[in-house]
Amino acid sequence: MPSAVLDPEESLERLETSLNEAISALRENLQAAASDSNPSTVDPEYAKRFAHTAQRLSVQLSNELPPQLESEAIAEIRRILIDLLDKLGRIDTNRPLDTIDEFFVGAEAIRHIVRDALDEHLGRQEHDSRPLVEYLYEALPRISQSDQARLIGISTRHLQRLGKDGGTPPRRLTVVTRLVKLLRYAWTPEGVVAWFFRERRELDGHAPIDVLGEAGFEGILLQLARQGRAGHGS
Repeated sequence: MPSAVLDPEESLERLETSLNEAISALRENLQAAASDSNPSTVDPEYAKRFAHTAQRLSVQLSNELPPQLESEAIAEIRRILIDLLDKLGRIDTNRPLDTIDEFFVGAEAIRHIVRDALDEHLGRQEHDSRPLVEYLYEALPRISQSDQARLIGISTRHLQRLGKDGGTPPRRLTVVTRLVKLLRYAWTPEGVVAWFFRERRELDGHAPIDVLGEAGFEGILLQLARQGRAGHGS
């Protein structure tokens, strides 16, 4: 697993690549170790080696999570890892595939958390309004500037000025951009905008548009966007 590097996006990309490679290698080894006569069984000695390798990788991942991940994401990844380490430490050599399957499920869950973090990461764009506005134009091509401005809580003229002159972005512009980055691959542009106006019980019956300007709701909104994307198979 990679240690943190200076560039935030590169750090997350390397972590995702490392996870993908580790998962693929373990799957290939598992397939090679499966019994030819009964593919649903593996040698107990292999199961022990698998558990040892998976434990080592899990501890290494926990120790090297990059600081670019939000605290909630780090906490969730470590919760999954603790659960996996507990199960790997008690692997039943009579039914090793049960634990091995659970490991792969947990590893995939971690990979999705990292993918979410990478998808919503704005990098250096976060400090300048111009690339954020340009991104929204690109991501929401059929959505009028007036409707985009409404999401950000500013006038259309103000949005156009930010897109032309740049400068420090309003916090709400940053939040909206992060949400759109998460949602755009699961929804059409119209569906992304509709998401902001759908009332949610997690927001006490309010719609995301109603609480965009409140800092205390940012984490909840990002989590809802991640869930919404996952629910649509991306």
